[in-house]
Amino acid sequence: MILLTLCAAFATPAEDRQLIGQLDREVIALKQKIEVLNERLATCASGEAVAPVYGELMTVLQGQHAVVSRAGARTLVTVQLDELFASDGARVREEALPLLDLIATAMKGHPESPITLAVYGDGEPLPTLFKKAGVGAWELTSWRAALVARTLVEQFGVAPAQLTAAGRGDQAPVATADTPEGRNLNRRLVVSFEPGVSP
Repeated sequence: MILLTLCAAFATPAEDRQLIGQLDREVIALKQKIEVLNERLATCASGEAVAPVYGELMTVLQGQHAVVSRAGARTLVTVQLDELFASDGARVREEALPLLDLIATAMKGHPESPITLAVYGDGEPLPTLFKKAGVGAWELTSWRAALVARTLVEQFGVAPAQLTAAGRGDQAPVATADTPEGRNLNRRLVVSFEPGVSP
């Protein structure tokens, strides 16, 4: 801690921003780990069984650019938008297709689970092209969620009735919007597997 304080005393503003961004990422990663561990502890204490899709996703997405977590009975997969979309933001990156294939396989393995694809933005001003077309953050995130849904349906055979695509604009940030790293964390897709509905 003392070394960090001494280093910070001699840092330039650019180095300060970089350090803040790095610390933001580390804090968020630790919070996510704590959340996962607390959920596991609560599940063990309550005797609740963990949803099978949670264990499956933890296994198949290990080493991928995705975070698997739980929120109550829901299983969540979070992917940063930079991993999914090309720099123009108008199409899904070829490199993202294997990850979407893994997620689609889990979806098809649990057809009883309703799934929400929620895309979040970062609150940054949109390019002029979007503004001229009357597109705001809400419309852009909705369009991107629909694009992910279309990709899952058309390329990987997920049942359309199982999916709901939702744009959340810049609502519910998970990090500060004051750093590039924080804005990157806020730009995300959250895939929510709801508890299965009995036939």
